[in-house]
Amino acid sequence: MKYTANISAIIISLLLSGCSDLIEYSPYDTDIKSHEQNIKEAEIITANADPNSDTIKFVLFSDTHENYDDMADAIKSINAKSDLQFAVSCGDITCSGLAQEYEWYLETAGGLNCPLITAIGNHDYLANGLDIYKKHFGDPNISFVCGKYKFIVFYCAMRENYNVSPKYEWLIGELSDSSHIKVFISHIPPFAEDVDHLNRLVLNNILKSGNVKLSLHGHFHQFRDVYYNDIHTIIADEIKSREYYIIKLTGDQSFVETIKF
Repeated sequence: MKYTANISAIIISLLLSGCSDLIEYSPYDTDIKSHEQNIKEAEIITANADPNSDTIKFVLFSDTHENYDDMADAIKSINAKSDLQFAVSCGDITCSGLAQEYEWYLETAGGLNCPLITAIGNHDYLANGLDIYKKHFGDPNISFVCGKYKFIVFYCAMRENYNVSPKYEWLIGELSDSSHIKVFISHIPPFAEDVDHLNRLVLNNILKSGNVKLSLHGHFHQFRDVYYNDIHTIIADEIKSREYYIIKLTGDQSFVETIKF
């Protein structure tokens, strides 16, 4: 009996010692402080930019998932460049939308020397990921100004959002601004299969009528530099491919440089 009791005590002790890890990985864990990091970073970007500048440079990367070591190496490379105003992460910063995955991403991103805007990806919606994202970054729909440019980050995953239509009225309102050159950012490109035919037509119409000059995305895990719907469209490869992109805007022209690290 004494031997059995000792074994039971050891098993209980092991289970309790691993309890915190189990809780950290729980898909239901949303007990985190609100940071609204995108809002704060956007304010810094706007404040640091010359409002009359029609030439800016920034970094684009996407789909970090669990590849935080690759992301850390990319950040070291980015920090070595002195002329970049900010960075954009095009989403899928997690695999399963877990609170711990968000924490790992934020811890890694903390090493970046410039402001970072993080879009939400379809993987980041999983479980209670949307609630966790909102607490860390704020509303997934956000816009900010840098010089003569207006960046519009849009939340457009539909499958993971129970096929609820995106906030098109908000997007139309943001694009009605005629005083800035518009850049559209979302994780999923408008022509992806994840966007059904009707929503694809609606989104394409809105972007074209809004005179968007540049469209930035991830999701495909493959780099593309194309014109779609008459809009210059750049799709970032996943970070484990060991590359990121420097985007230069001059007037209404956009240029992309691939940086291997």
